[in-house]
Amino acid sequence: MNAPPAIVHHNSIRTVLVVTVLAFALVPAVVIGAIGVRGLTASVSHEAQQRVDRDLEIVATSFGQRLGRLASSLEVAASRVQRAESRDEAVAALRRELGLSVLNLCDAEGRPLAGAHAPGAGPVPVDRDPVLRQALQGRAAWGTVALDAGRLEQEGGPALRQAARVIDAEGVEATGAGLAWWIAVPLTGPGGRVEALLYGGRLLNHDPALVDALRDLVFGGAEAGPARGAVTLFLGDVRVATNVPGVDGARAVGTRVSEPVREAVLARGASYAGEALVVDAWYLSAYRPLAEPDGRVVGMLYVGLARAPYDAMSRDLIVRFLAPVAAVALLAVWGALYIVNRITRPLRVLGESAARLADGDWDHELEVPPSYVELEHLAGVYAGMREAIRRRDLELRERNRELSAANEQLAQSNRNYMQTLGFVTHELKAPLGAMQMLIGTLMEGHAGTLPEPASRLLLRIQRNCEELQDMVRDYLDLSRLEHGELVASRAEIDLARDVVRPAVENTAIFFRSRDIALEVECPEALPAVADPGLLRIALNNFLTNAAKYGREKGRARLTVHAERGEAALCLWNEGPGFPPETAERLFEKFFRVRDAHTHARRGSGIGLFTVRRIAELHGGRAWAESEPGAWAAFHLRFPLRTAEPAPAA
Repeated sequence: MNAPPAIVHHNSIRTVLVVTVLAFALVPAVVIGAIGVRGLTASVSHEAQQRVDRDLEIVATSFGQRLGRLASSLEVAASRVQRAESRDEAVAALRRELGLSVLNLCDAEGRPLAGAHAPGAGPVPVDRDPVLRQALQGRAAWGTVALDAGRLEQEGGPALRQAARVIDAEGVEATGAGLAWWIAVPLTGPGGRVEALLYGGRLLNHDPALVDALRDLVFGGAEAGPARGAVTLFLGDVRVATNVPGVDGARAVGTRVSEPVREAVLARGASYAGEALVVDAWYLSAYRPLAEPDGRVVGMLYVGLARAPYDAMSRDLIVRFLAPVAAVALLAVWGALYIVNRITRPLRVLGESAARLADGDWDHELEVPPSYVELEHLAGVYAGMREAIRRRDLELRERNRELSAANEQLAQSNRNYMQTLGFVTHELKAPLGAMQMLIGTLMEGHAGTLPEPASRLLLRIQRNCEELQDMVRDYLDLSRLEHGELVASRAEIDLARDVVRPAVENTAIFFRSRDIALEVECPEALPAVADPGLLRIALNNFLTNAAKYGREKGRARLTVHAERGEAALCLWNEGPGFPPETAERLFEKFFRVRDAHTHARRGSGIGLFTVRRIAELHGGRAWAESEPGAWAAFHLRFPLRTAEPAPAA
């Protein structure tokens, strides 16, 4: 039994169904889960950020109110300094009473009058101090300002400058300036003219009490834990007062803000809200610039919530959300696999049964598991088909046996025919040769001079014998072909010596009997690797065709040469030629052109078929061309040395 044709395996129906059903079951769950997780995370982050933004507003308001209350207290108490007999004592007492870091008195031109001015200090730069400059207008002024190291030493001596220094974790000075609440109250004389300025303030560098109070205002007391939130005061980009813990657990005073925040708040004077890396942890943060009364940004006010608790809250919400989604997805997967199994199990059983049928097992049991109505119907149809195929297989086997016997009889008949053909043609060859020799003897006058009518009759007999001899040779070659005896035994040969000259001599009588002039163009030596016997058969066919179908008293030309590594043989003759559309069919077995020029000439239709087979045995080709009514040409080409012989037909 012939093997079944190969099957190209693609995705199985089970795989497709499982993937499709799982896709419909899982993709919505994954999409819903992803949307839910994203929504929950965004919602928690958004709510937390909104809280931070609100808390910053509260802290900023409280920051300003505290400064305003301090300024009001100083303004109320300023008259005591103006009335005091000892202004230095009154200033010192008021500074302690209000909890100020520095409190001084100077005249309208800035010359020190009382307070903690450094010995030998020059005039206070009233014109460059935005708070003092406003107070010269006759009303109290206050604001948050930055005092450089020189100004700090001028106002409070080395002690004040030292109190403002901020050192980073590596022991390097992060800043020597000070961030301060700065207040100035004018003291007026007769006519309301400002005679002196009572000014000073609270240094905010290293002021944990302030930032802790602001933090507790919005985030609760210490019982809320260290991660409840943080408030920070920045001088420039340096933390000068904060409750943000550093790497070592202490307050992160002296550390710097990140570059994106610095660029947004300090460089552009804008607020910043969002996630920010604070020291070594992520915070949901809000920053607002701190500006002096003249608008120059000198620092920042920060409120932040550690992100970690909100991340934990998000994870908890996500777990609560995803748990039912995952349960539904798993239930859908189980249901999908159950349905797919009910569909594919019967199909798998039917497929295995079909494979056993292909191997010839017609008697195996077919047990299809219960499934859906359509699949049970399919199983019933398959069982009927299997029985029908079994019966037809038995019938086909019987017919195959009959056909095999008939084919064997035909093959034997063909062998008998070819044997008979070979025997008959071989037996005809010798008497035909003898008849040609006797006719040639008579026509050459060896038996006396013949009258013209007798010569013409003998010439006709001679031509008939030549045609018969040509047919005999063709049938002998066909017999050898059919028996596989035409095999190329290649060897080193000379085409001119071993093929061309013997073939021309062997067929010369055909050209003489038709008075056709044959020209031969062939080099003296043309080496090749080929079978000389087969090539002589091919060239003999070309030559006898030219003599048989060429124009009597016409011309024929045989050219042999080497061209691009091939031997090229061409036999051209004058004559009626053949229609161009039959050029390819001339090389078919038993094909002959039937027209007015060929009906009187005998031919087997085998010669050119043999030529093409010989060309193929040499790895070459044969073809024909013609101009009807003028000429015909037959070509044979084959590689001189590199061709491999073609397999036998």
